[in-house]
This record gives sequence, structure tokens and C-alpha cells, in this order.
Amino acid sequence: MQLDQLQQGLQHAFFTDRHRIVFWYDAPGHFADSLRELALEGVQVINMAGESTLGVKLRLELEEPEAATLLYFPSAEPAPEEDWLLDIKLYSGRFYADRVSMIFNELGLTRHVLREHLAQRQAFLASRKRIDALKRLVTPSLSEDELDLAMLAVVVGATSLDVATLLFHLAEEAVTHELGLEANPASLVEAEKYALVPALVRALQVEVGYPASQAELNGEAPLNFGQLMLRLLITGYCESISDIPDWARQVAIPSVNARASSRALLTRWRDSSRFYPAFDVISGWVADAQRIDDKLQDVPLEQLSHVATFEVVEKQIIVDLCQAIPTADARDLKLFDSIIVARLDGYWASRHKNDARRERYRQLYAALTASIALFSLRHQHAKGFHYESVEALYHAYQTNLYRFDTAYRHYAVASDATGVELLKNLDAAVERCYDEWFLGQLTRNWSERVEAEQRLTHWKLPNIPSQQHFYRDWVQPQLAASRQKRVVVVISDAFRYEAAEELRERINAKRYSEATLKSQLGVVPSYTTLGMASLLPHRELSYQPGSDTVLVNGQSTQGTANRSKLLKAALGGEALAVTAEDVKGWSREEGREKIKGVQLMYVYHNVVDARGDAANTESETFAAVEDAIDELDQLTRKILMHLNTSTVLVTADHGFLFQRSALDATDRTALSDKPTSAFKSKKRYVLGESLPDNPSVWHGHTRDTAGTTCDTQFWIPKGAHRFHFVGGARFVHGGIMPQEIVVPVLTVQQLRGEKVEKRTSRKVEVISPKASLKMVNNIQRFDLLQTEAVSERLRPVTLSVAIYAGSEVVSSEEVVTFDSASDNMNERMKSVRLSLSGTSFDRKNDYFLVLRDKDLGTERERYRVVIDLAFTDDFF
Repeated sequence: MQLDQLQQGLQHAFFTDRHRIVFWYDAPGHFADSLRELALEGVQVINMAGESTLGVKLRLELEEPEAATLLYFPSAEPAPEEDWLLDIKLYSGRFYADRVSMIFNELGLTRHVLREHLAQRQAFLASRKRIDALKRLVTPSLSEDELDLAMLAVVVGATSLDVATLLFHLAEEAVTHELGLEANPASLVEAEKYALVPALVRALQVEVGYPASQAELNGEAPLNFGQLMLRLLITGYCESISDIPDWARQVAIPSVNARASSRALLTRWRDSSRFYPAFDVISGWVADAQRIDDKLQDVPLEQLSHVATFEVVEKQIIVDLCQAIPTADARDLKLFDSIIVARLDGYWASRHKNDARRERYRQLYAALTASIALFSLRHQHAKGFHYESVEALYHAYQTNLYRFDTAYRHYAVASDATGVELLKNLDAAVERCYDEWFLGQLTRNWSERVEAEQRLTHWKLPNIPSQQHFYRDWVQPQLAASRQKRVVVVISDAFRYEAAEELRERINAKRYSEATLKSQLGVVPSYTTLGMASLLPHRELSYQPGSDTVLVNGQSTQGTANRSKLLKAALGGEALAVTAEDVKGWSREEGREKIKGVQLMYVYHNVVDARGDAANTESETFAAVEDAIDELDQLTRKILMHLNTSTVLVTADHGFLFQRSALDATDRTALSDKPTSAFKSKKRYVLGESLPDNPSVWHGHTRDTAGTTCDTQFWIPKGAHRFHFVGGARFVHGGIMPQEIVVPVLTVQQLRGEKVEKRTSRKVEVISPKASLKMVNNIQRFDLLQTEAVSERLRPVTLSVAIYAGSEVVSSEEVVTFDSASDNMNERMKSVRLSLSGTSFDRKNDYFLVLRDKDLGTERERYRVVIDLAFTDDFF
């Protein structure tokens, strides 16, 4: 042994353990020659070879009662009955210079029984690297089993000796080496050589109720890691469904403590950012081994909805929902929606683990949520639409019925993104609900009222601005308010009302801007050339004879350059027309230079129509709408923040109709003879001069429906029909359905100062309705109340909820989102089910129910909990 090790050990005995007298027995006398080399300041060293034991005793007790002294005996320790220094030894320290003792001292251990325990672990201690790693894990008062667990932590590469962490490391190793459930990880095999596994078995027995055999406890039989995983995960599954099926009785750990502790351990595993991928794989192994998918068929959906253990459960829930949603009543749809919210807070669809697997489940649930919204709307209007006037139906669409289109779009986008066969049957049901029921009901009521009121000859509605008066009704009042004010008009081709409502919500979620949405009655036919022209300032709107070219004040409106000329003519040069691509490419400085002195700017944005009105990209229509919302959100923000603009008006030239399914002959209004006077024939309209009457179509004049000064006429197929399907027919516009002619006008204003402060948003508050909390069972529910409804200024909050003892989590940790917009307090109440980990709880200790913001990791609330467990060992 090196001198520095001796020196270190003796210094620890005198100066750390603060012993005045230290006994050192060295039977072989190996270290007698080293005594003179020791440098122990303030310590006298007495070699007891040849010394009088009685004389030294008198010296230490009477002559030098305070002297620090090392008594070195080059002999064995005498028996107590023959030891003249026994009374001194009882209040003194001991020093051992054998290798195990030196390691004992080096580790800072204090319980002398551990010296003998270390002597039984010589194989482990043979490595200096392992000893150094062990030093970082031990504390002075460890028990024998805890010391073995610390050694096991070294073997598996863990930074903690708690059972959960050891299991997580072993699981990760099993997955890395693709061992399956039949082979033990190499680290566990190595730990068996060092006799460390029985300590793990005993810890598992205490913490999760593992039914260890005597052979496992004695180290005579290895711990089967795969069987342990089977037991833990099946126990977790049984706990979640509050039942032990017959097939699980030989596997599940049969005690209530095991049920709670297993659930807490599995929750911790799933919540680990490092180890959760190993859980994914091992839970798959267990599910395959137990054929879990075959055992789920008869488990009710509500029972399955609490299970996070197996991915096949997630798939089964989605299958069940797909089958149930189309025929569910309103109450069940509400239940399904709450199940989806819980699953999104759960493990397999968690947004806090952003991998491809969970993204796919989130998309699937987004599709299911949208389908629930669609079928719920149908239940709200179960008797169909029977509005008494075009005006009433127009207002109904812009206040409520547009939600059918939004739900259908959201479903389509999510369903297309998943790319799975799972949704095929639901796809068909959604299509029937939207196309056959909603569009059928809407078309019938709308067509009846349009014809009864002869609206095509009186194309105006009370208190609804007409699109051809856009400049007069919307732009001029903004400009008239101040000559210093700049107004920007963004015209997005085919951006319909329902998408504008979503854009409004997106903008209003921000502090520095505010958006209000209204509508205007679109011109007819509702197509780009006429719609774009009607939005420009004009005295006269007309068609060039025999042509589709629309003139404003006798000038062509085709192209950005011509539109810019018309704007400048109207404002005396202080106007400009540009494309959205131009604006997106401007830097702040370049943009400000471009619009210096400009009072009015029209920005032309084309995303939806560009992709929807092309046969090869028609199927991307709804994806294009999503992109358009994103782009317009960013574009309006850039204009307001970077271009010294206080007001942006977002509008469109027209809307559109779109359905995912292919059309058939029933969707077509056939034209046996094309009128010779027609100069433009499209899927939803025909333009011409002196068009003949045709009872199968709507026949009108643009002077009535767009305020033109010419006699251009049009044919429009009734309802949602098309004249032909050439070049694609699922995306169309040009007619008079509400989706085509309820044109949005979104006014977006920049806010400053006090107005910004008033719009500051925050997350809703969540509290426990009970100030005094008590836990009398290992698994217990706690009610939590969202104190205020979600709104534009009050955002949802996602909380992680657990019970803490100091900084240590002693329960499962559950994630729950509070997002209710209901004014009913009962509907804003949710409960979390927490499982205690272990059984060592004292009712006199301080425990707290802690609510933490899952996204920020900050504590929101805490409540003291008295844990007073009744003794029980029944599973259910």
C-alpha cells in the first residue's frame, strides 16, 4: 500500500472523524518501517512493540489526557478479556491498513459492518475505475443492500442507485442490443458475478411487490429481466383498467401497493426524455408476447382510455372512435372529444415528445376531433336548414354555418397528413355528412330562397356591403380619417370567409395587433377577373365588348401594373399595387423606401387559387388554405411592424367550393347546346351577351350582380353543380353559394401603449377546490378547477401534477390540459388519478400536491396533503 494512502486514511481518522486516540493493529508488522515517514501534524505515534501496556495507559489518561495519539501494534488484536486498553478502545477510533479497509476509508463509509461486506465484493473492487465511480454514489450511512445497489449503478452506468433508474438503464441496454425479453442485458449478467443482483431483487420486492423466489433472493437463480418487464407492464395495464383479466392473473403483481408503485415507476419512465424510447420498444415486446391486441376487442372504450402502457391500445382507441363517431349521439360525441383531449395529454400522442410516432397520432386525433366537430354541428341542425330568407341564411352562414366548412377542411388536412388506411371508413362518413347532408341541405334552402326572392335581379342585402363598393365602403373611410395614415389592402385569391375567421383568431392571439372580421356580398359570377376589378376604386365597371376583360373607368384591370395605374389615378399618385412575393422579399429598409409617400397599397396574394384551380394540384386545396393562413398572418405582421402601417384590410376576390371525393353525373348540369353568344365558359359559369333563357340554370346580368354598366350576362348552374368536369371539378368558384360569395373583410390594426397592455394574454388559473387534502389510499383522485373560461386573452394551460416530499416526487406524475371555454364551472372541473410510489409514508410528514406548468416547468400551485394510508394488500 502506498504511503499517501496510509497518510490519507490516518488523517481521515484523526481530523475528519475527530478521534483523539486511534488503534492500528498490523499482525504481520508490514508497516513498522513506515511509521517514521508519516507526517501527521500534532499526532504522536507510539510503536507498542516493547512498550508497557499499563505504562501507556497511565500516560494517555493521566499524563497526556488531550494528546492525539496513534497506537501502532505490530501484532494481532487481543481478546477483550485480555485487553488492558479495552476501556480506552471503546471511545477511540480504529485504523485498518488492509486493502478493503483502505477502500472503506476512501469511500467515507462509517458503518464498520460494511468493511466485512466490502470484503465479500473483492471481484467488484478489483477495478480502480469502478472504485472511483462508486465514490460518487456512496454516502456514509448506506446499508449493505444500498451499497450493492450503488455498485450495480456503477456496472450499468447509472448516476443514481434508485431502483427506477437502474431499471431504465438496463432497459436501454436491452433495446440497444435488441435482446428481446428472453436474454438478460450484459450488465445484469456482470452484476451477477459480483453478487449484486439479490440486493436489486430485494429492492424490487419492497418497492413494487415483485414476487421473488428464494433462489433469486439468495442469488442462486438469476433475475429474469424480460419476466420482470412483463410483470411491471402488465401490472400497469391492469391498474389502468381497474381489473385483472383472467389472462393476466399469472403475471400481474397482486397487491395494491404494487399496483400504485408500478404505475408511478412506469409514469416516471415514460416521462424521461432519455429513456422513453426504450419504453416504446419494450412495451412493444411485452404487447407482442402477451398478444395484447387480441385481448382489447371486448374492453370498453372508456376503460381503455385510461391506459398508456401499450401502443396497440392507442391504435384500438382510434379504431373504436373511427367506428363510433359517425353514428354517435351528441352526448357521446362530447365524451369522445374529452377522451381525445386526455389522449393528447397522454403518452403516445404527447406534444412534449416530438417524434414521428407521436406526430402521427396527433394528426389522427386532429382528424377525429374535426370529425366530431362536423357531426356535432349536424346534431345541432338535425332538422336541416329552413331559414326564411336569403338574408337570414347569409347571416347564419357568417355566424355559425361556416363552421361546417372549417371542420371539413381540418378533417381533410389531418386525414391527408396521416396517410393511413385506418381513416378510410371515417373518410367516407365525413364525406357523406359534408357533401350529401350539409351541402345538400344548404343548397336546397339557399336555392329556394334565392329563386323565391328573385335575388339575382336584386343582388344586395340590408346592412351587408357589396363587393363592388369595397373601396367606397372600406378604404375611403380609413383614408379620410387622416392624411398621414397609410392603408394596405391585401387581396388573397379565393380566400374564403371560414379561413379568414381562423386568421382572425391567429392574429388576435398576439398582443400588438387586433383583427375584426366582417363580410361583403361578392359579385356574381364569383371569379377572379370580375372580383379583382370590383375591389379597385372606380366610377364605372364594365366588360370589354365580346371579351372577358373587365374595365375600370375604361382601363384594363389585368395585371399588377394596370392596377397600380388605376390606384394612382384615384389617389393622385400616392398609391401602389404590388404582389405579396414582392413584399415578402423586402427588407425593413427597402420596404420603407419603396412605400415612402404611399398612402394606399394593394397587395395581391395568390396561394389558394394557384393550387386549387389547377388539375394537377387540385387535391392540395385545403393544404393551400392552411399555407395561405400562415402566410397572411406573417404578411400582415410584417406590414404593420416593419412598414409604418397602422391598418391592413385583408379581403378576397371570391371564395370557392371544394370536396375531396370525386364527382359523378348527379353533380353536373349538362349543357346540350353552348350559346353562340358566349365568350367564356367555365365549370361554374358561362359569360356572354344576349344569352337565351334556360330553365336548368340561373340566368342573370352583371349590371344587377356587380354594378357593371354593360349588358354582359351569365349562366350559373343551380346549387353546387358544375357545367363540366374538364380540368378538374372538385375546386370551383363562380356561382352564388355562400362559400363563394360571403367575401371576408378582415380589418387588422396595430396597437400601442395602453391598448397593448389591455390585450396582454395569460394562461387560465387552476386550483384545488379543497384547501385541505388527504390521501388514504395508494391510488386516489384529486379534483382540479379551472377558475375561468378560455378566451382570446385567457389561454389554455397544460399542467403536470404530482405529490412531492421536499424536492422528491413520491407519486405518479399526470399531465392534464385545462382548455374549457364553458361558462359552466362544473364543465371546467377535471380530476387526476395519482399513485403513490412505495409504502413509507408518515402522516406527520409534509407532502404537497404540486401543479407545474408542463411547458415552462414552473410551479403554479401547491397544497399540503396528509398521507394516512390504511393497511391493505388487496389488488382491487
